[in-house]
Amino acid sequence: MPRRGDDVARRRMRPASVTEWDENKSLWARDPQPSNPPLSSDLDVDVAVIGAGYTGLSSAFQIKRLQPNKKVVVFEAKHAGYGGSGRNGGMLLTQPAIEYMAMIHPDTHKLTYDATAQCIKELVGLMKEHGYGSDIEQHGALMANYSESKAGKSREYAKKVDSLGMPIEFWDRERVRKEIGSSVYHGGLYDPSAAEADPMKLVYALKKAAEGIGVKIYEDSPVVEIDEGRPLRLVVNGKDGSAHKVSAEALVLGTDAYSSKLEFFSRNIVVLHTELAATKPIGKEGFEKIGWNSRIPFHDDRFFLYHIGSTRDHRITIGAGNVEYFFNDGLVYNKDYGIRERALMKELTRIFPSLLVPKFEYVWSGALSFSPDTSQSVGVVGKDKNIFYGTSYTGHGVTLAFLFGKIVADMYAGKDDAWRAMPFYQNALPGYLPPEPLRYLFIKGYTRYLRLRDF
Repeated sequence: MPRRGDDVARRRMRPASVTEWDENKSLWARDPQPSNPPLSSDLDVDVAVIGAGYTGLSSAFQIKRLQPNKKVVVFEAKHAGYGGSGRNGGMLLTQPAIEYMAMIHPDTHKLTYDATAQCIKELVGLMKEHGYGSDIEQHGALMANYSESKAGKSREYAKKVDSLGMPIEFWDRERVRKEIGSSVYHGGLYDPSAAEADPMKLVYALKKAAEGIGVKIYEDSPVVEIDEGRPLRLVVNGKDGSAHKVSAEALVLGTDAYSSKLEFFSRNIVVLHTELAATKPIGKEGFEKIGWNSRIPFHDDRFFLYHIGSTRDHRITIGAGNVEYFFNDGLVYNKDYGIRERALMKELTRIFPSLLVPKFEYVWSGALSFSPDTSQSVGVVGKDKNIFYGTSYTGHGVTLAFLFGKIVADMYAGKDDAWRAMPFYQNALPGYLPPEPLRYLFIKGYTRYLRLRDF
């Protein structure tokens, strides 16, 4: 990826005050695990990872597993899973977002499918290994067609990928109705490789896996300064405000939507927020009443799609259908939740008219990174080529972040030849996002245009 901004010798993140952090009010955060102690001394390490979400924990785990002699540490500003990793809808989907159910790169389409499907298998195994097996289900996922014309395109796509040996199935309208209990869709594509998990429990499984092989994780430890070089020099704040110096051979940015606050990718990605909600438990009988006995998670095929899932304690979750941008890539959601709560309930009852749920028990938001061309990227930047990253997941971060952690580990070890053909490897994200206030106006206009395309 072009090293934009590498002429800047120092990248500094401003210390975040309490008001700059958007509290995680998601369903998944209701039963938090104790946080690790913050950093309390200076350190010399081989690899410093910023962020204890999917990207950071996967990278740390994969690097340490590949090179056990390396000293790998993770610095998390709040607690593990505090960002998007602990707030998403819990779907583990195959493919990067730009390639999902669309053959954008024919030469590598099956390769990316196989790589992400393998990651889902590994994540299922990892959750079982670390005591969270009941919090993940691999019964596939459905992309439901919002219109008859899109159903026709789905049918053609299924034929194409069948010739490649991919297990994607086209379901007609009746089959979709039978499987999910709703007659509002015109067809759909079913992927048996997909899974559904409690997002925070997945974070905890990754955290246990990393710590189990010797990765040290410090929470309540924001990185507030980064000096590029070899070694890199970091300043990390402890919980009491004390500053500690860290020297590292390499750095991994596991920060995704938060990266711009570290002064990385501010010209390449924007921070968007989307809303999610969860009902009270409706019991098995509730799912039987609406005809969703398969419990296969699904989403529609609009750009601003809605995704619907279920939980082990028999709740229905629904999310998206909207994005919000806040000035200067703001990380705090400051809209009225009531407006989006009503919109989410309207969509849920449109899909399941017989569902009698007066209100949601949980409503929350999550931040995600978005590139204007919707493409994804994993690679290395910096004047010394020792700052690794994975970003621009565009809603497909659960599986892809784990994969990007594997790629980062291979890149750091110099064993990344197998990944070089992938479209996301060192992908040069567009660098034309303007500064504020033009940025705000551009993003608002662009998202409005995309919304019009949905209808």
